[in-house]
Amino acid sequence: MWIKKFLSFFTLLLTFLLFSPVFFSGEDVPQYDVLIKNGRIYDGSLKEALKADLALKQGRIVKISPSLEDRASRIIDAEGLFVTPGFIDLHTHVDEGMYFPENRACLNFLTQGVTTVIVGHCGASGWPLVEKAEDQMKRWAEEGIGPNSALLVGHGDVRRIVMGEEDRAPTPEELEKMKSLVREAMEQGASGLSTGLIYVPGNFSKTDEIIELVKIVKPYGGIYHTHVRNEGPKLIEAIKEAIEIAEKTGVPTHISHFKVLGKENWGKVKEACQLIEAARSRGLKITADQYPYQFSSGYPYRSLIPRNTWLGGNGKEVLQAEDLIEVFDNLRDSELIEIYKKTTPYYPFSLNHEEFLKNLSHKRLVQLVFRSFGNVTQILQGPENFKERMLFWQRMKNPEEGSTIREEVRNHIEKNLSGAENVIVAICGEKELEGKTLKEVAEIKGKSIEDTAIELELMGAKCIPFQMCEDDIEYIMKKEYVGTGSDGTSPFYGIGLTHIRSYSTFLHKIKKYALERKAVSVAHVIRSQTSLPAEIMNWKDLGWIKEGYRADIAILDLENLRTETSISNPHVYSQGVKYLIINGELVIEEGRYTGKLPGRVIKLKK
Repeated sequence: MWIKKFLSFFTLLLTFLLFSPVFFSGEDVPQYDVLIKNGRIYDGSLKEALKADLALKQGRIVKISPSLEDRASRIIDAEGLFVTPGFIDLHTHVDEGMYFPENRACLNFLTQGVTTVIVGHCGASGWPLVEKAEDQMKRWAEEGIGPNSALLVGHGDVRRIVMGEEDRAPTPEELEKMKSLVREAMEQGASGLSTGLIYVPGNFSKTDEIIELVKIVKPYGGIYHTHVRNEGPKLIEAIKEAIEIAEKTGVPTHISHFKVLGKENWGKVKEACQLIEAARSRGLKITADQYPYQFSSGYPYRSLIPRNTWLGGNGKEVLQAEDLIEVFDNLRDSELIEIYKKTTPYYPFSLNHEEFLKNLSHKRLVQLVFRSFGNVTQILQGPENFKERMLFWQRMKNPEEGSTIREEVRNHIEKNLSGAENVIVAICGEKELEGKTLKEVAEIKGKSIEDTAIELELMGAKCIPFQMCEDDIEYIMKKEYVGTGSDGTSPFYGIGLTHIRSYSTFLHKIKKYALERKAVSVAHVIRSQTSLPAEIMNWKDLGWIKEGYRADIAILDLENLRTETSISNPHVYSQGVKYLIINGELVIEEGRYTGKLPGRVIKLKK
């Protein structure tokens, strides 16, 4: 009996010693969490890639050396691959999609190598109108997100809360309320203020109103991101306004999706850049971002027949937005709130949400309920609306009206869509026409441009105007103060039509403009997507491959980058990111998502 007890004791003792760290020399204990070996590193500077190893521990880069032979819990062999800082997207609208747990990973951005996104742009805050910044931050921190996220407070939402959608200047009392809301968001950790001066209600504001609100973010070290007031014929005036705001507030000012739209305006970006560079030479912090595509808008498909031309004088004969607003205006507030509850995506419906609605005036409640229906009136318009289609055909039968319609369509295509040679058929029942220009389709069919356009419209074809030119895109891209911003969303995969920038911006920029066109170097593109955005946002531990920096790292196969998303089929994930590490954790491994949500909310500290 005593022999069995002795043997049992001896076995336990031996097991303890074998698995005790004391039993081993220090060399046997993993020194690092992750060791990346044999990769070529673009560190975020303009230097060419250098071969080196790097070690990660507790979410940080702790060692970089030509060769590391230390032990690690995980070793990644990056032979033949390129190691870069994780990409930082300066301009996104992913917050709306990321509200839903299903989309919290933001996979369409992870597969591009994006590890950090900035949300709350173009005047729409990075959180629902009925909530506060801290609500979104708390939700994401507790439930997890894919990429790191920084949030901006939106001027448009602030104005809408205080003034609704009224086209007037705020009263002194209203301006103070708006300032208070901006201040509250900054206190809760927002990174700055955004404007959308081309959208309702931002377009109702004057420059002095924006200046007063931008001043609020200055004590916090915040930034001002602006969708400028005009990106077409008045681009220069819009850039001057942004510079004026920077001068009068002392706040770093960032121009979102820098571009010029319309064939007649191509080339104006050079004068705009001269203004920016003159301001920078005076010590102003003016920067910009761009997405590298010739077409714009989250939904880039455009009608070939203008709405006024399509309806003619029959506007009162068909359903318009004003009709729905009138219907809602005749309902009681309690009825409006019940309708809103059935249409809002924000679920579950909180007491704070209901209290917010009850404090709105009847007029503003009507506006909010109408907006909760999204683009319902647009869905009910156009060739799929049988009544509108019948009225259009009746007018086409009249020789005089038919001639007027054709002339208006021709002018619309030339003046508003940059010409038939720049309009691309994206989706069409006649599949052989997809990818061809409207001009080419007209030649194939042996018809005039306008008759071809009308035929395509009536068959439900989706067309995209290329309203930016490659010369302008490359001119902007070469500027050392221009970073990368996708302007992308986080859509439900496969649902609806979206701009391909949501799936491909970062790898497309490397592949097309550095590797293929050689307009800029790979190092230049990497910098525009890493260290430059970090500098713009004043982040001291992101955007570089340096010891002590956050372990946000992309490992790319530059020889096999694939961005197969297209205007005919936008929902296609990019390929070429072999590994993606966020805060030290692998989120993409061998090109596949690991299911982890290691992203953090980046709060601005006062």
